[in-house]
Amino acid sequence: MADPATGFIANLLTGLAVYIAAAPSIGATWSPSAAYTSAQTAIVLGTLPANPDRLITLTAYDALDDPTAARSIIPVQIRTRWGTTDPRYVYNLDDALFVLLHNLSSVTLSTGVYVGQIHRNSGPAPPVQDQNQRWSLSSNYYVTCWRPGVNRL
Repeated sequence: MADPATGFIANLLTGLAVYIAAAPSIGATWSPSAAYTSAQTAIVLGTLPANPDRLITLTAYDALDDPTAARSIIPVQIRTRWGTTDPRYVYNLDDALFVLLHNLSSVTLSTGVYVGQIHRNSGPAPPVQDQNQRWSLSSNYYVTCWRPGVNRL
């Protein structure tokens, strides 16, 4: 089986994680192989883990592909969580991500994925609390990117 970190979607999400982690305005950490501390705002791919309390999760779903060109629109859901009973903190994190990502254009991510544009399609969804009273939000972004293939121009 191929290395799971080498596929297009994995490279897109990893590149976004690196980009977000590099932004001082977010203050998050991307560490795919090490455990996060309780003091960090973690960036993870996929589902929401139990820890740490502060979290950004990136998940891709249902690509919209142009059949005649190597242009794809990859919807990416960004879920945020903050370990406090005050929902304003999770709103602030979601807002900071919006400022960083909305209308970002013409960027090549660290993984080599070229992004033509990112824009928020919906969100944030109404906040919800988990069993530990941590607030979370969800926003959905469309990432227009170049995705080559043997049958695409």
